[in-house]
Amino acid sequence: MTDRIKRIELIDVILSFYEGMVISEVKDDVVFEIEHVEQILKICNEVYEGADFVYVSDRKNNYNVNPTIYFELKDVKNLLGIAIVSQRYEALQVANFEKQFSPVPFDIFSHMDEARAWAKTLL
Repeated sequence: MTDRIKRIELIDVILSFYEGMVISEVKDDVVFEIEHVEQILKICNEVYEGADFVYVSDRKNNYNVNPTIYFELKDVKNLLGIAIVSQRYEALQVANFEKQFSPVPFDIFSHMDEARAWAKTLL
């Protein structure tokens, strides 16, 4: 595993940046909306300076995602893929539903090491 470059804690999300990959942990009971996506993309562009990256969502916590957020990603050229990681069956089911809305490669994993390996194949 590569060393973490930076960690940023926002009100609703913790972002951990690695080379070519950002891992997010959304906090409990958040409704993840387009405003969150815009804020995260802005930070990713600053950290990665426009370089390609993969977004990994570590779904440890219980929160909701508005699936229309994925429509906003169609013009994000440096976002190579989205990985969802959870060991909770319900979270995996929701991610499977969300997958149909994603304009970028989207995969679902039970373990973080699998998601990291997948992300490296995209970079």
